[in-house]
Amino acid sequence: MGIVSEKSAFSKDRKIVFFCGDLTQSGGTERVLSVIANGLAARGYPVFVISLWGGRASFFPLDQDIKIYWAEKEQKKRSIMGTLHYLTAVLRYERPDVLIDVDIILGCYSVFLKRRFSDMRWISWEHFNYYHHFRKNRLLRKAVRKIAARHADRLVVLTDADKRCYERKQKPRCKVSRIYNPLTYPLSDTECPSARDSRTIFAAGRLTKVKGFDLLIRSWSLLEKKYPEWQVVIAGEGKDEKSLKKQAEKAGLKRLTFAGRVSDMEDCYRSASFFVLPSRSEGFGMALTEAMYFSLPAVAYNCMAGPGEIIRDGETGFLVKPGDVRIFADRMELLMKDPELRKRMGARAKSSVERFDKEGILDEWERLF
Repeated sequence: MGIVSEKSAFSKDRKIVFFCGDLTQSGGTERVLSVIANGLAARGYPVFVISLWGGRASFFPLDQDIKIYWAEKEQKKRSIMGTLHYLTAVLRYERPDVLIDVDIILGCYSVFLKRRFSDMRWISWEHFNYYHHFRKNRLLRKAVRKIAARHADRLVVLTDADKRCYERKQKPRCKVSRIYNPLTYPLSDTECPSARDSRTIFAAGRLTKVKGFDLLIRSWSLLEKKYPEWQVVIAGEGKDEKSLKKQAEKAGLKRLTFAGRVSDMEDCYRSASFFVLPSRSEGFGMALTEAMYFSLPAVAYNCMAGPGEIIRDGETGFLVKPGDVRIFADRMELLMKDPELRKRMGARAKSSVERFDKEGILDEWERLF
C-alpha cells in the first residue's frame, strides 16, 4: 500500500520536500521559501529541501531540523540523467508525501519523479507572473507550464490575475490555488513607522532589466536638481549593475546610490520616507509588502500582476501606467512635497498588508495539503 493511501487525511507526520533552484541566492523566491519551510517545520511538519545548484549554506537561515540536499555538489555525474538519478535516490531514501517545486520550470524533473513515486503529491509553485518575458529557457518554461497544468496535483500561483490566466490559457486538469507571499515580519499592535521626515527614497531588487531601475534613473533625473535635499538608495545586485551605474553617471546624478546586497533591510525601511517599485514585471512583490509594513507609502508601475493587488491607488500609494517615467516622477514628487500625505498613506499601507500575515499564509498551505 502506498504511503499517502495509508491515512485518509493529511497529518503532520507527512513529510514535505521543497525542490528549488539555488538556496545560496538572495532573491525573493529563496526568501519566501525559507519563510514557508521554517513556518511548516515550526508547526511540526518534517521538512527537507533539495537545491538543484549551489553547495554552501542557504543565504536565508533555515530551521536546524531542515536538511538540505545539494544536487550539483553531491551527484556523481553532472548531467540531466545524473540529476534525475540523484533526485530519485534522495526521494527513495526520504519518502516524502509532498513535493513542492519552488518555480514551475523545475517540473521538467518533477514530472518524471511523479511517475516513479505515484503516491507522492506534486505541487507546482509558480513564482513569476504568467506574461513575464524570459530571456533564457523561454520555450522550455512554456512547455513545462503545459506539463504541470496536466500532470501536477495542484498549481499554486501568487496573484488572482495569474490564477485567471492559468485557468483561461492552460485549461489545467488540477485545481489552481492563489496563495500570496507572506510578510517576513510578525504582525504587532505597535506601529512600525518609517522615518517620515527623512529625505531618502528607497528601492530594492535584482539589478536586471525586468526590475526597471533604468526607468527609475530616468524619473529621478527629472527631480534631483529640483530637490537637492533628497536622495535615492537602491539595494540589490545583478548583472546590469555596471550599465545602470553608467546610465546614472551619464545623467549627471549625484544623489542616487547603489547600496549592493544589504543584510539589514529593516534598517533601510526604517530610514526611508517612501518606497518605489519601478518593475516592468513582478511575480508578487515581497519588498513592496515589507516596505508597506514599515508604514512606507509606495509608487509602483501597475504591471501585469503583483502591485495592483497590493497597493490601493491614492490610498496606500500610487499605481502608474507601465513605462511612464514622467508620471512616475510626478507621483514621487507628490510624496516628496507633502509629509502629511506620506504619513496618511503610510499608516494605511501598514494596516493594508495585515492580510499577508505569515501565520494566515501558512494556514492556507495547510488547507491545501
